[in-house]
Amino acid sequence: MALYRLNLNKRSLTEDHPSGAEVQGKMLAIVLHKGKVYAMNGICMHAGGPLDKGRVEGDKLVCPWHGGAFFIETGKADPKTPWVHDIKTYRMVEDAKTGELSVEL
Repeated sequence: MALYRLNLNKRSLTEDHPSGAEVQGKMLAIVLHKGKVYAMNGICMHAGGPLDKGRVEGDKLVCPWHGGAFFIETGKADPKTPWVHDIKTYRMVEDAKTGELSVEL
């Protein structure tokens, strides 16, 4: 596993509004949720929808294309949306002084 610095700062994120990042050719959805930053695979496993364009509903990130929902903290698919499967999540690291974000892939 390696740590990759993102071109994102925690202070630039808006609570519960997903952002996107590409790291090593992998698209990620980044979500500031309840004060903590989470990263997950940015492509929905159902039909390739861009999760960084999705919306947060409660503790879930919802795909904008077909409504598949994933729990932000775990990447687990919501059982109420059985057409999607779990997606991978990644550990985020925040620089305490600068707010700069890195992700572990």
